[in-house]
Amino acid sequence: MNLRTGYALMSLFVLGARSLPGQERAIPFWPDAVRTAIHAHVDGVAALETVRELARFHRVHASPGFAAAAEQVRQRLASAGVQDAVIERFPADGSTRYAHFRSYYGWQPVAASLQEVSPNPTLLASFPELPVALADFSQNADVTAELVDVGAGTGPEDYEGKQVAGKIVIASGSLPSVHRLAVEERGAAGFLSDFPNQTTAWSGDDRDLVRWGHLSPYQLENRFAFMLSKRQSGRLRERLARGERIVVRAQVRAKMVPGTFDVVTATIPGVGRVNEEILLTAHLDHQSAGANDNASGSAAILEVALALRRAIADGSLAPPRRTIRFLWTPEIAGTLAYLVSRPEVTGRLRAGIHMDMVGGLLGTTRGTFHLSRAAETLPHIANQIAEAWFHDVVSTSAWYAEHGGDPYDGLVWPPGSREAFLGDLRAIEMGSDHQVLQDGTFRIPMVYFHDWPDVTIHTNKDQPENLDATKLGRVAFMGAGIAWTLAALPDSEAARLVVLARASAEERAAWARARAALGGDPRDGLLFEREALAQGIETLRSVASLWPPTAAAVAREVERLRRLQPTVPPAGERDVRVPVRSADVRGPLEVYNYDHLAEVLGPAADLRTALSGRSNGEVLCYEALNLVDGRRSVSDIRD
Repeated sequence: MNLRTGYALMSLFVLGARSLPGQERAIPFWPDAVRTAIHAHVDGVAALETVRELARFHRVHASPGFAAAAEQVRQRLASAGVQDAVIERFPADGSTRYAHFRSYYGWQPVAASLQEVSPNPTLLASFPELPVALADFSQNADVTAELVDVGAGTGPEDYEGKQVAGKIVIASGSLPSVHRLAVEERGAAGFLSDFPNQTTAWSGDDRDLVRWGHLSPYQLENRFAFMLSKRQSGRLRERLARGERIVVRAQVRAKMVPGTFDVVTATIPGVGRVNEEILLTAHLDHQSAGANDNASGSAAILEVALALRRAIADGSLAPPRRTIRFLWTPEIAGTLAYLVSRPEVTGRLRAGIHMDMVGGLLGTTRGTFHLSRAAETLPHIANQIAEAWFHDVVSTSAWYAEHGGDPYDGLVWPPGSREAFLGDLRAIEMGSDHQVLQDGTFRIPMVYFHDWPDVTIHTNKDQPENLDATKLGRVAFMGAGIAWTLAALPDSEAARLVVLARASAEERAAWARARAALGGDPRDGLLFEREALAQGIETLRSVASLWPPTAAAVAREVERLRRLQPTVPPAGERDVRVPVRSADVRGPLEVYNYDHLAEVLGPAADLRTALSGRSNGEVLCYEALNLVDGRRSVSDIRD
């Protein structure tokens, strides 16, 4: 069940700690010297420069551009003295499986151009000059043909009365669907696409955006697709509608070949609890420039690694107790390949942070920062630790924005912005590698840093100039602080985490009681309260797991919360069936161009779930599957 709670208590705790006379603790569980050391070694300007470096590469999964970007990250780590920085390579050949997930092929694009031949000879699109001009997994072609408008191009009705065999079509629908209907079934030579981006309040405002497109990464019979802006496609469609005959030439040098998922990995070694690791991840793809998505997250976790490395090297921080591991992956697919292939590492991972789109300027991208908690089915003290560092950034930046003073004290990295940090705390959201890590197979609690919306995502305009050095610095500061707390907090300070976990549990329970009192099913109201307290219990246990000397204090608090849990009357009817997780399925059923249910049941199968039509249905499905353990019944999972 998905409980959304307020965070007023945490805010008061943190802000109050900053204002008490003689109080040294901006972060309630650290002496201020630790915060100062982390701040001193984080460099938001350097992080933005890393974004610019990575943006030069067209970072498609299993492509030469991705490999070059991975090598760039490895070299940066090695030059900073990170001795174990390596690139691990996993086959991406269309047949190798990582548990249920079938890898797809690599792609080697060289050059491509789209020209109008007649009646108005002109260059319409060119790769690599505009990297998004050529859809991923397009292949060799040299075709001169008439252009035909098929509307969306995703249904048979779009082709009625139109002869497309041997011609090039222009369509606005899903690229794999257009390829299937136009090329595979009706013999078109290839197509042009203006497939729209994700929907936001600003959709359609910028008619010069060119969307990054993809054909199937499994189909060696792929032809080609060129991506156009709405302005370009609109002009072509208007001319075709007037009866004008337009002939275009498409030239493509690209091919699908066996490749590799390249994963960059590095560590800051722990001393003491070396069989436990804290994880920071970011996916290193996408298209060039792909600045916010996701050169920003990749640059931010690199800055965390370098900052902590510098702080340890100069003695500002002692080595952590637990190892801190960093992963730069091909999104979702590479993360799953790594987790499945490296069980010895997976078994050591205790919690972590995932960063995906973390540097956008509000006025340009329209996006604000969100810190999403770990899955509700994986309660963990990482949530409360993350909230404390988040509130410190919010309060510190707001004070500076409102009162001025030294930019350094306001967590500002000139020439970056001076605004207060605009962000919020949220329940788990889907859409990136953290959902692989938190899946019921791996069960690694992850907090998720992300911007949304971003009006330039997956387009030609996701450029480094849209990003902010100050925001990147603040995000890296938060990430470093959270990771350092999980990896290095001494046992002597961990009792403070017990206090925070208890306060959080009580607050969540209070919100659950308020929700019940405001209406709805009485039994569900009791369930909300019971589960809020149950999550508090598991959060407390996570403290004892990471800091064993707190075990006695945790046990006392757990027993107190148990006594507060209400008794829930049995439901009138119970579904006693007990679902069992398949040992062959590890990680999400859908993995970036791969749908396991569609593969098993066939493309014509109805894959809708009972929850899919509900608000937040995707998250509810995810959490429900996480509760499948071979012991809980269907009704237990529902409750």
